[in-house]
Amino acid sequence: MTVSETIGQEATILGAAVLAGAGLFFLYDILRIFRRIIPHGAIWIGVEDFIYWLICTGVVFVMIYRENDGMVRGFALGGVVLGMLVYLLVLSRFVVRINVRIIKAVLGFIRKTGTFFLRPYWRIWKKTAGFIRKQLKKFMKAVKIGLSKR
Repeated sequence: MTVSETIGQEATILGAAVLAGAGLFFLYDILRIFRRIIPHGAIWIGVEDFIYWLICTGVVFVMIYRENDGMVRGFALGGVVLGMLVYLLVLSRFVVRINVRIIKAVLGFIRKTGTFFLRPYWRIWKKTAGFIRKQLKKFMKAVKIGLSKR
């Protein structure tokens, strides 16, 4: 293997590492979009982050194993970090902001449309549920009375 082939191979590894880093940060942006659409507590955020970092570990391991026969090279890990930073600085803000707006607009449209079409059925459901609730209360009262007589 000549010097230029070695440099070309290492440039390929660096390129794969940069792309992997950008892809991993895009995956985190998907997680951020999900969190903005459906807010949730600290425990679930911790679980999501733990799963994310497990996925990151697996992706970096597989990339290093395939591209470099398992030898950990500093420039490969640096390439992952560089890809993440470039994606963060160039695209991340726009990807999250635009997708959150689009998803919220679509969900708002679906909610309004669903409300318009389901409103008559909702009234019927409320009356039916109220009737069933009253009947269940009467039944439970009868069961309690029956059990207390024994």
